[in-house]
Amino acid sequence: MSHIVAADDDPSVRRVVERVLTRAGHTMDLCNDGHELVTEVRAQHPDAVVTDNEMPGMTGLQARAELLTTPDTEDIPVVMATGSVTSEQAADTLQDGDRIVRKPFLPSELRDAVHDALMHRRPRPA
Repeated sequence: MSHIVAADDDPSVRRVVERVLTRAGHTMDLCNDGHELVTEVRAQHPDAVVTDNEMPGMTGLQARAELLTTPDTEDIPVVMATGSVTSEQAADTLQDGDRIVRKPFLPSELRDAVHDALMHRRPRPA
């Protein structure tokens, strides 16, 4: 289906995200933090990103803001899988196609948020 890059500093959460999304047919690359996420996204140009917010070094919102500075990554939808960000806090950084999933999440909530983000992805210019 789609290629997704996911970041979370908790290995158990990374495993859950990977399991849920690979069972949904997606291919995955996993990252430990926001810096690694930005590097991987710029190298891989995935179809979507799933990230926690509270990570050492660079938060998920900071990583999203960094991806918005580059035309080839600004259109990649982001699903924030986090317990620490409200919609109001994310309003300046998250884009129309981005989603927030509250931790702890059900597998179906994550799967549906990723599906919805992918369906609302802005097309890349030709």
